[in-house]
Amino acid sequence: MSEILDMFACPIDGTKIDANLTCEKGHRFSYIDGIYDFLGKELKTHDVLEKVTPIYENVWAPLGFLITAGRTYSSIMEEAGNYVSGKVVLDVGTGTGKLFDYTGCERCVGLDISTKFLRVMLSKRSKVIAVKGDARKLPFKAEVFDGVASLFVLHMLDNPSLAVHEISRVMKRDARCVIAILTSGNFIASILGKWWKISLKHRDFYLSSIKEAGLELEDSKRMGPWLLLKCKKSRHF
Repeated sequence: MSEILDMFACPIDGTKIDANLTCEKGHRFSYIDGIYDFLGKELKTHDVLEKVTPIYENVWAPLGFLITAGRTYSSIMEEAGNYVSGKVVLDVGTGTGKLFDYTGCERCVGLDISTKFLRVMLSKRSKVIAVKGDARKLPFKAEVFDGVASLFVLHMLDNPSLAVHEISRVMKRDARCVIAILTSGNFIASILGKWWKISLKHRDFYLSSIKEAGLELEDSKRMGPWLLLKCKKSRHF
């Protein structure tokens, strides 16, 4: 328990979190039903995702990615999981935590804004540490993780670059991260963007954000409308 608490920091002011999940400036958080809650409220999620939560992993995601990316959901997760494997690994926007089926980690942390998804994750993968938090204000200290993943999430945010910088902040030097996003400039992407009611960013936006955050691009792979980016944190950032 102490090792888990030691990796947390207040998402509001960055100060240390004590055993009562209270920060040095008095902000209080909670641990309920196996979930560390650093939001204290429900942030708005897409209604469709909440409705398909029970079938997301076995039906919704596999069918969706096979149609749009021409790849199986499991193969994408396996590639990403293998890349970020390490002692302490974080998955931002973890959903049901499928990534951890393919990730070698002693301490596996899954973060999401959805209590519903986190509960499903715990029912399937009880060893994963469930954290309810915002990708734009990660509740962790700097340089904690050996690997970080964020798959099919950042394009849903108004300003994805904030999350990219937060991902970099919590990564150790030489740590790896993998990011998968929906980008503009593709016919299928434009249809999906309208469906999700989001304004998609161009590939160059993400490449620029990665560079500004001190991450070095190691590989870039196009999967239909999706872009898979593999990065490493610079030793000198």
